[in-house]
Amino acid sequence: MTTTISISPHVMGARLKSARVLRGKTLDEVAASVGMNKTTIMRYERGQIQSPKVPILRAIAAYLNINPGWLTGESDQIEPDTSESLERYLEMVETRPEIRALLKSVDGAAPQEVEAVVDFFTAMRSFTAE
Repeated sequence: MTTTISISPHVMGARLKSARVLRGKTLDEVAASVGMNKTTIMRYERGQIQSPKVPILRAIAAYLNINPGWLTGESDQIEPDTSESLERYLEMVETRPEIRALLKSVDGAAPQEVEAVVDFFTAMRSFTAE
């Protein structure tokens, strides 16, 4: 999927802020999820970044569980296309042995154990982003 910015930075920023508020996330949480500074996310929301980086927008959209196309103006649909996400995850399971091993390791685990694994990987990702 090639994403292009087809709306003004101000409209994109307003969409970003409304999605963040809709999902109940703070600027700090969004910033940490993509390894950026809170003030940079604030500048995105204010439309002060004239050439937003598409990989950053995709990462923010993934964190907020929104359609990146909506954020960039390619779509009027805020909710992500679950069929595309499912295809991406299935492709990872097929092509990445470490993903298969991870899934096998949590097979049959209690929900709180799976949540602990997710928390661990989330913490590791934010640690390595710094």
